[in-house]
Amino acid sequence: MSLHEEIAANLNGYSKAMYATWFFYRPARVLLDAGEGVSSAMANFVFAIEKVFLSHGHYDHIGGLPGLLQSRRSARGDKEKPLEVHYPAGDELIAAQRQYVEALTYRVGYDLSWQPLEPEQRVQLGAGRDRGYLVPFRARHGGRSLALGFRIMEERKRLRACYAGMPEREIAALARTVPREELSEVYEKTLLAYTGDTAPIEPELVQDAEVLMHEATFLAPEDRDAPGHSTLEEAVRVAVAARVKLLVLFHVSSRYPRHEVERRGREAASRLAPDLPVVLFRSARKLWLSVQPRGATGILPVRDTGGTPVPPPPVP
Repeated sequence: MSLHEEIAANLNGYSKAMYATWFFYRPARVLLDAGEGVSSAMANFVFAIEKVFLSHGHYDHIGGLPGLLQSRRSARGDKEKPLEVHYPAGDELIAAQRQYVEALTYRVGYDLSWQPLEPEQRVQLGAGRDRGYLVPFRARHGGRSLALGFRIMEERKRLRACYAGMPEREIAALARTVPREELSEVYEKTLLAYTGDTAPIEPELVQDAEVLMHEATFLAPEDRDAPGHSTLEEAVRVAVAARVKLLVLFHVSSRYPRHEVERRGREAASRLAPDLPVVLFRSARKLWLSVQPRGATGILPVRDTGGTPVPPPPVP
């Protein structure tokens, strides 16, 4: 299984525009947004979450936060495990919800911290072992809140460009005579990028990402009455321009019947990106619209309200 297939397999959640959006990425133990239903869907696996990242303060992205925080104090699990909530700095709607949450959960029994975020601020992920870091970027959603997208990244090493193409034997001989740092360079790799609600983002923000999660609220531009959301085709075009390895579409409006969304999604993928794997989150299910990973067929269920949540990764 390739890296982008593995990332997609470890991504679970729910998304329906105007109602609820949330995603849990298991390897980093992060929750991206916290729409309604997250605590009831994840049940005791809420204890797998170490950090919550809120993209903006609209209700469908934060409405499940009070229930999540309550579940962490009453479900069966480590009730003393700390939790961090990261949110766009200065977001008035999230500040209002924080006041409500703190009044509701003033005795949670665990360390709950609220961390304001600015674009390009780096947040280390994980404890005890390196799970990379997260870097926010500014999204284009408009309104009263500062909308953010997120990149989950890691540092890697590669051979410097000036040595590219040299025979392996020569590189091995050179490594015995020059410092290692002269041969290689450190670079940043985006594993998973999440846009939140936004108009089409600039491809440079997510260049060469393994997986891009881009919102796709509308099927046609004429259905859009405000500039803060994207169409499905616009999201595919961003992915192509950014040369990502796999595209995940989410936040599709419920005005469209499922068969129409699937048809239009497959048409756009085959026309604009025939070799790009495209996955669609439709409520609590993810569907492969184009190239599927080896061994995968048909519609792949993720989780619904009555389903069994995927177990969290082992505690280090």
